[in-house]
Amino acid sequence: MKRIALALALAAVPLFANPALFGRYETVRQSFLKNSLKDVQTSAAALAADARKAKLDKVAKEADAVAKSADLPKARAAFATLSESMIALRNATKGARPAVYGCSMLKKSWLQPKGQAGNPFDPAMAMCGELKAE
Repeated sequence: MKRIALALALAAVPLFANPALFGRYETVRQSFLKNSLKDVQTSAAALAADARKAKLDKVAKEADAVAKSADLPKARAAFATLSESMIALRNATKGARPAVYGCSMLKKSWLQPKGQAGNPFDPAMAMCGELKAE
């Protein structure tokens, strides 16, 4: 009986609690800060693979869209959609989780470790952003 209760409790915990998934997302964000399409594509493909393993099909599909983008503006647009899904997963998680930052000028949000904002959406505004949720 205790095993069943434990299994049900573990199944109820969002899979985002897996720190590897946020780590992959953070690598994508860092690649945008470096303006490296190749790094963005590679890291987004790795995020998609990890999301598939975690059975997060929507996140996997959105990460694939980032990975398959032909240029940085298209990749950034796809990353905005991916970020919305990752923020929703983060919000469903209790305990240690990444912070939510946003840029009011671009009307976009993203996840990152708490600290200096690193806006992945516009290289000219790389430091523009404010902490929205810890």
